[in-house]
Amino acid sequence: MAGLQQTNSEKILLSWVRQLTRNYPQVNVINFTSSWSDGLAFNALLHSHRPDLFDWNAVASQQSPVQRLDHAFNIARQHLGIEKLLDPE
Repeated sequence: MAGLQQTNSEKILLSWVRQLTRNYPQVNVINFTSSWSDGLAFNALLHSHRPDLFDWNAVASQQSPVQRLDHAFNIARQHLGIEKLLDPE
């Protein structure tokens, strides 16, 4: 049952992320691994909650995946109090 609950929780979380990022055409979240590797999903999730923090188009079009991930981690830490737990590289 624990495995089933985790699967359902993951599906619910994935659905929530898809809803929040649906207005970002460059973002297609299908899983919790490869969908996050380019940094777009993380930035879109942040931007959907706080669009005042950064220019989405500048981040989406002008930066490398590592730069986008670093940007998202920095925004999350500086403005939302979320500590950086992973290294973008």
